[in-house]
Amino acid sequence: MTLKVVPINTITATRRKILLAAYRCAAEKGFTKLDVDEIVQRAGVSRKILYSYFNGLENLLTELGASGIYWPTTEELLSNAPSRYPDLPPEEQIGAFFTALRRTLETRPDTLKLLAWEMVERTPLSEILEDIRVRTALEFYEHLKQDVPDDVDLPAAVALLGGGISYLAVRSLTSKSYGGVSLQEEIGWERMEQAMHKMLRGLLFPCAK
Repeated sequence: MTLKVVPINTITATRRKILLAAYRCAAEKGFTKLDVDEIVQRAGVSRKILYSYFNGLENLLTELGASGIYWPTTEELLSNAPSRYPDLPPEEQIGAFFTALRRTLETRPDTLKLLAWEMVERTPLSEILEDIRVRTALEFYEHLKQDVPDDVDLPAAVALLGGGISYLAVRSLTSKSYGGVSLQEEIGWERMEQAMHKMLRGLLFPCAK
């Protein structure tokens, strides 16, 4: 099947209604129960209209992932990073990515619900959205201006930090705190961000004073 992805600035009102309906249905029902009939009912359109815009659920989820509705674009993440981001040392650049990601996810509770569904349901549809997240992270890291030491396994470090932050963000939907640190107050996240920066500096520059 050939997938078509329409740039975000060309999304029509009807197309956006369908994307939002799919987003909310998936957040409520998960991936295995995601159903075209429920999407069209929520969007207030016919199946014929949905299929005229999207060639099935796979294409619909692909465009949802690229639209900026489900996952922040690289541009949105950079807009939430410090203006001097290109000149920051690498550990601060990586930390800025995760801080920007956490802040943008706060505005997307349905995305957090979808991340929770991914923990118990892994399907071709969930993999589409996972690929979008990986691609966005890679695009963001293309802006890194400094190299990290050769002996540092940066992908493993990023996976560990990303997994931790995603999990805690999901937990914040139902839990006030985790390990005694607040998940629903900014002071708790600031504490974790400070700890993250220290861990990154220790990983990348263990001999630095």
